[in-house]
Amino acid sequence: MKRFFHSPRLRKLWPLLVGVLYGLGLRIGFAWDHGEFSIVSKAFLLATPFSLGALAVFVAARGERSTVRRDAAVSAKAMLLFLVAMFATLLEGLICIVLVLPVFVVAAVLGGVLAGWLHRRMLDNKGTVSAFALLPLLLGPIEATLPPAQSEQLVSTTMHIAAPPEVVFDQLADVRGIRPVELGFAFVHLIGLPKPIAADMRGTGDGAVRVSRWEKNVRFEEVITHWDRPRAMHYRFHIPPGSIPRDALDEHVELGGEYFTVLDGGYDLAPAADGGTELTLTTRFLNKSQLKLYGDLWGRMVLQDFHRSILGLMRHRAERA
Repeated sequence: MKRFFHSPRLRKLWPLLVGVLYGLGLRIGFAWDHGEFSIVSKAFLLATPFSLGALAVFVAARGERSTVRRDAAVSAKAMLLFLVAMFATLLEGLICIVLVLPVFVVAAVLGGVLAGWLHRRMLDNKGTVSAFALLPLLLGPIEATLPPAQSEQLVSTTMHIAAPPEVVFDQLADVRGIRPVELGFAFVHLIGLPKPIAADMRGTGDGAVRVSRWEKNVRFEEVITHWDRPRAMHYRFHIPPGSIPRDALDEHVELGGEYFTVLDGGYDLAPAADGGTELTLTTRFLNKSQLKLYGDLWGRMVLQDFHRSILGLMRHRAERA
């Protein structure tokens, strides 16, 4: 038994397990307390992976020579294993895992490299290790006292369609029976965002309502605010309570949820020189998370990808018509 606990394989595995257990403990704790702690916060999304990487390296460095490359590898492996554990235990969905992956890995490696540097200078005493372990718990209450940060972002995407504006506009108003092949490849659908299956227009002109239905029983409304055939169709989003099932989207990226919501948008059509149409799809969204810059970046990337998928569908149908 003693030989087992001192085996090289266990010495490599133990730091990773310490990192995973530490991360899971904080993930559960942050979700349990909705007062001073929040999952979508700098304390969890930045400080937790930073401390996780550091703790894994502190454990791995005991009795072994530490190098920057080794420290980076240990912290990155511990973080990746933690992300797999969150997905396997259903604590997070694939969408959230993919969104946080870059910042989690970078923060963990930075924490691991710093921990290795402290170890090589004999500064990794009990107080130092405890400070790293408690860092997210100390930052959480401080961050909770800060005023909420909100950011409005406007995302526009344009695609050329070889059909006149009148034909294109008529395809926008009523979109039924969307087949997956018509949407083409989209990264957002690959990581779990439901695909649209229909958009039924009820009425015409200002005040009409287009009901958008997606996979997983997602349903919301687009209330027409400006109708000018064949130049423009603008709308505001109306997401009634319960219209997006809890299992359809992760709560941290749910439309109309606590952290992100879409406000309004629309289509603008301009005649092209070749007789076709320049079709522009615009969406305005609100980022209510504490990670303003990172949330804005991902929100824009996700919407751009989704826009290209929808515009591709419009081009396919209008050109066939």
